[in-house]
Amino acid sequence: MEKEGFTILRKNGLKLTKARMEIYAFLKDTVSHPSAFDVFENVKKKLPGISYATVYNVLNKFLEKGLIQELSSFDNKKRFDGNTEPHIHLICPECGRIEDVPFVNSKEKLEIIAKKRGWQIKKYDLNVYGIPKNYKKNKTL
Repeated sequence: MEKEGFTILRKNGLKLTKARMEIYAFLKDTVSHPSAFDVFENVKKKLPGISYATVYNVLNKFLEKGLIQELSSFDNKKRFDGNTEPHIHLICPECGRIEDVPFVNSKEKLEIIAKKRGWQIKKYDLNVYGIPKNYKKNKTL
């Protein structure tokens, strides 16, 4: 993972700092969808001198470069995901648990996967972000 991470960071024009490498490695190795504070607490174990501001700035730079995803949880906290492949999130509005599920193309398949994992789906919310062919900058709806 380390060598792959170094290559990806370099390909995206980022200097290889200890903070960037540790944050990237942590996000790629976890499935917990951590908040910025969670990332800070975990990375601080390896880099005791790291600041929360540094973690926050690195996360924003990774988002800008498309190296990670950001999602909002039920409690309106931003969460981060190192998995940038198309996939689905099962989200519990009661406990905050977020679980990745491979992308499927039907509601029925998703329900089967969720049931096998012990989930009962209550609501569906799919957002796809893109830019339309006839995009006009600063045009409002």
